[in-house]
Amino acid sequence: MNDFAAIDEHNSVTLVRDLPGPIERVWAFLTDPKFLSRWFSNGVVADHVGGEARFEMGAEGRVTAYEPPHLLEYTWNELDRSRGSILDTLVRWELTDAGKRVRLTLTHKRLSELEAILHSAGWHTFLDRLSASVDGREPPHTMERFAQLQSEYGKRYNVDLTAKE
Repeated sequence: MNDFAAIDEHNSVTLVRDLPGPIERVWAFLTDPKFLSRWFSNGVVADHVGGEARFEMGAEGRVTAYEPPHLLEYTWNELDRSRGSILDTLVRWELTDAGKRVRLTLTHKRLSELEAILHSAGWHTFLDRLSASVDGREPPHTMERFAQLQSEYGKRYNVDLTAKE
């Protein structure tokens, strides 16, 4: 499996990971604040459609699909950024059983071309942290890993991603 994000012609970002199960445990890492904070951000994800999804790292939205332990989807908004706000994008997490492992598919839709590349590096960073956390290992340092992946994605897409926000 290729760990790098795929970006389609609509600037949707998709990443796939196989994680140790059971599926309910992986679901907890996506929805339970005490697990979410280990790999992503302090925050909250409501357990019902229409509820709040809010992350201390600067994103918020509303839950649009909630089907434990297989599907979680929410809108994604980032306000007050120097590059401009990101409004009404959509993050979708799908979990399926894959033997003793769990196949996680993350899709982030409705991004601009540049934001698709930037979010690819960001989601890749966080999924590396999720994989380590679910596996019981110490997750990589967020900013160091992001800087490395930002450089790699910039080279892949011939874009300078190092410009400051």
